[in-house]
Formats: sequence, structure tokens, C-alpha cells
Amino acid sequence: MKLPLCSGKQTIRALERLGFVEVGRKGSHVKMKHADGRVIVFPFHDEIDRFTLKGALRDAEIDTVDFVAALR
Repeated sequence: MKLPLCSGKQTIRALERLGFVEVGRKGSHVKMKHADGRVIVFPFHDEIDRFTLKGALRDAEIDTVDFVAALR
């Protein structure tokens, strides 16, 4: 499934719906953590590159279908 272009704010909201909590920011990167220990780090930009976001989702074991559903 192809990821839509989304902003950093949209990404944070979607991840919060999936149970992630923001634990820190360093420069332009946001670090979020799930209660089960999964961590995701992504750039907080107006438009996040699809490949960057897809890699971050893969590292955090988040299915792209679940993420796209949480965007809405």
C-alpha cells in the first residue's frame, strides 16, 4: 500500500491513536514510544518523505494499513 504524504503533526496524531506517546524531540526529530516498548523516530517536517516514514513504520513494527486507517 502506498503511503499518503502527511505532515509531522498528522503523523503524531495517527501514532497517538495507535497508542504511542511522545517522549522527546531533538532538532527536527520526534521520538515516540509505545507501552509495549516499540519506539519510532521520524522527522517533524511539513511534509515527510514516504520512504522515510515507511522505514520508520517498519522499524516500529507498525503495519502501513493500520497507520493509514489511523490517519483518518
